[in-house]
Amino acid sequence: MRRLLLAAAALLLAGCATPPPATHIDFAADGRLALRGELDGQKVAETASFRWRRSGEHAEIELGSALGETQARLAFDPQGAEFTDSKGNKLQASDAESLLQGATGYTIPVTPLRWWIEGRTAPDLPVSDDQTASDGSRRFAQAGWQVSFGVPAPQYPKLIQLKRDALDVRIAITEWP
Repeated sequence: MRRLLLAAAALLLAGCATPPPATHIDFAADGRLALRGELDGQKVAETASFRWRRSGEHAEIELGSALGETQARLAFDPQGAEFTDSKGNKLQASDAESLLQGATGYTIPVTPLRWWIEGRTAPDLPVSDDQTASDGSRRFAQAGWQVSFGVPAPQYPKLIQLKRDALDVRIAITEWP
């Protein structure tokens, strides 16, 4: 479960070793995520709650159990990343992807997910197969993942689905605080 929570933190979303003081939050979302299938040769079937907060380039993700207890925190920005588990143990790296790769062995698209959670494509990565349906839903391929946004709620998607190989990740936004 601990390895999976680390992987889920990475999937959600992009911290630094010493986070800057939060003056305001540019984007916030609360919700649930589910991972099903196979990730790096291991079967997974897990769910978690999350809180996502972004201020400028700094993002923080808190992952929680089904009972709402915080299990892990990932903070990152272009200068680096820090992961803190429920016991207060900390790991740091120059970027979120390498931090989680080292901690879990999983390859997770944390940096582009910083954009996907807000219903956008990552600006520095090529996009292919970009299609928008008449109902406002959208799908595209980026960073080796198939990304689908359900019908957008006024400004952001309520449902994001990520697929790569045999892994299916569903992110349901329940609230934009």
